[in-house]
Amino acid sequence: MDPILDEVVRACIEDRRLLEIVKNIQRMTDEERDFFERKLSFYFMNRSSEEDVQSYRFFKYVLEGDNASRILEEVERYEGNKR
Repeated sequence: MDPILDEVVRACIEDRRLLEIVKNIQRMTDEERDFFERKLSFYFMNRSSEEDVQSYRFFKYVLEGDNASRILEEVERYEGNKR
């Protein structure tokens, strides 16, 4: 598995709020994603703390291509194996 994907999946399993964010992004239309990405870029423009940088990277990764769907699939696979 892609190491970034693995890291994001683990974070979503540990923090359900992140999982909800991924679910919401996955449901967005392309236009909504574009708008959200522009807002993120503007919001994080002058922020440089480690937490801000990590948050920005998380959002950029989730918004990229079909990563949101891939994350959700991996979380479901993990939770299915846990039972």
